[in-house]
Amino acid sequence: MKTKVFLTIALILGLSYHHWAQSSPAPATQDPYVEVVVTPEKVWLMPDEMPVHSLPVRILDEKGTLVLKKNFTSETKDWSLDVADLPSGKFRILIGDRQVEYMDRQGRKGVL
Repeated sequence: MKTKVFLTIALILGLSYHHWAQSSPAPATQDPYVEVVVTPEKVWLMPDEMPVHSLPVRILDEKGTLVLKKNFTSETKDWSLDVADLPSGKFRILIGDRQVEYMDRQGRKGVL
């Protein structure tokens, strides 16, 4: 009796793992981790690996409204986003499907 229960559980776990392995995305299709450097004028992106087939980057304001979008690939020469014209506030930077970074943009200071 114990052997039948053990074999049934092993079969169920084996089928579950097989289904999970089939439905999981392949590691080659996952987005690379991207180092982000924020300056008052630009957001610089530095991926940890190349080649990059397609990496969408979106910037959303506090309300969740899309304010800037750009798609990066291995052929992209300038891996930056110009944020000089964005208003003051807090923003989310969505990189690919999984990485989220945050940016707090301060107002421009007057020059005397």
